Amino acid sequence: MSRSVDWGEIERLLSGIEVIRDQTQIAKLSQDYYTFSPVLQAQLSGKRGDMVVRPQSEAEVLRVAHLCAAERIPVTVRGAGTGNYGQCVPLQGGIILDLSLMQKICWVEPGMACVEPGVKMAALDRVTRESGWELRMAPSTYRTATIGGFIGGGSMGMGSITYGALRDRGNINALRVVTIEDEPRVLELRGDDVQLVNHAYGTNGIITELEMPLGPTYPWAEYIVTFADFMTAAHFGRALGNADGTIKKAQWAPSGMMD
Repeated sequence: MSRSVDWGEIERLLSGIEVIRDQTQIAKLSQDYYTFSPVLQAQLSGKRGDMVVRPQSEAEVLRVAHLCAAERIPVTVRGAGTGNYGQCVPLQGGIILDLSLMQKICWVEPGMACVEPGVKMAALDRVTRESGWELRMAPSTYRTATIGGFIGGGSMGMGSITYGALRDRGNINALRVVTIEDEPRVLELRGDDVQLVNHAYGTNGIITELEMPLGPTYPWAEYIVTFADFMTAAHFGRALGNADGTIKKAQWAPSGMMD
């Protein structure tokens, strides 16, 4: 940050909310897997936050948002940090808002689940499969990714061959979002309005609750298929996608790299 901040005073004002000031931990939580890219390595190397804050409820998120707005402290929102593109790297220092402790599954109904953003996608499926439902799509980092991080920084994944991308209607039902302004608000977005914060990396609001559609669960078998050249893989993928009567989830991984 370009101006001085009394981080001890900020920690005092956030009393009751978990705060991390250990420099090793801050450095770790200032990164994702952008190091896969030599371009991003050059651009993002050395970027780090000044403090990590880990709220456990929407009320705590509101406290952080109010303080950061009042003190003009930059906020970078983080899920599990499984992205590859530097979405959760703090470019101007400030507070890293780690939502991974917001893990409440609020309710599960046929075809729909309401959860907090820190719920891991595989953990949600373990609960919903008990009643015959599962998430309709998920990234290749499904076992470690949070649902809030997927909506904030993802776009599609396993299941998109059937259901499309997150931007397609019906793939996000509703979101609760906290704004960062002098008097933070809690907004409930439904329908097309969810696209205002979908894939926005937390830059225009902090997702605190999500309603996500579910599909029928199946006993999936996992396979990895490799090809000697791109066009052979493309023809196979098209044939698989167009195969009537075949229930499938597919994920592309060019050159061995997964999103």
